[in-house]
Amino acid sequence: TWRGGRWSATARGELRNGQLADRKGATFGAISQLGEGSMVGTGFTWTRATGINGASSEVFDGAIAAAHRPANSAVAFLTKVEFRSDSVTNAVSGEAGPAGRTALTVDGDARSRRVIGAISANWSPRGKHDGQFVQRTELGLFAAVRHNFDGYEGFNLAGTTVIGGLDARLGLSEHFDLGAVATVRHSLNDHTTSFAFGPQIGISPAKDVLLTLGYNITGFRDRDFSAARSTDKGLFATLRMKVDADTFGFLGLGR
Repeated sequence: TWRGGRWSATARGELRNGQLADRKGATFGAISQLGEGSMVGTGFTWTRATGINGASSEVFDGAIAAAHRPANSAVAFLTKVEFRSDSVTNAVSGEAGPAGRTALTVDGDARSRRVIGAISANWSPRGKHDGQFVQRTELGLFAAVRHNFDGYEGFNLAGTTVIGGLDARLGLSEHFDLGAVATVRHSLNDHTTSFAFGPQIGISPAKDVLLTLGYNITGFRDRDFSAARSTDKGLFATLRMKVDADTFGFLGLGR
């Protein structure tokens, strides 16, 4: 780990000679603060492993991201460009590869490479309540594009997909809010469209903590966007926390 000025970086290497699989990998990350509430970062993770049955898998995930969220601003955004690659050799469908579960669940050899660009924006206007400024209304926008390069098992899966989302919440009190979420995904190649939408309720049990419970009336599955959007049909829950230098002050690490 290295830190200098507004830059910090970390790196990790792994080499394992195991009884069931041999594994090697590398992880790197770097981040720089551009100003108050703004930063840019990059990083990648690469892992390759071979099992005793001859099956092997390789996973690579690299990204460049930027975030802007000043303390007193009503507008915030996060943008990221990511390259993901999954490959398997002598794989058995339904079994996790030696390098861990990948996006591929097929028999034999396969490879999937894709580039993903996404941006999330948030608008939280401030209003007055009991003489204090509060943020109880929130509007969020999400937009992304994904391009696949490969195909497998005789199918050409190369193509481009676009996805958009909208979140809206209205605060009812200091600890509760009501809202709705909607997401649409469209393939530019086969012209298919999928939707996910439903109501949600937010509960704030403590300061800077928000638990959201929602239900998608209809939905779809997308592994690449599951971390950014809750699109599966049915009940879902997310937890958000605001973390700063004082959050873990009770540990006494800064003394």
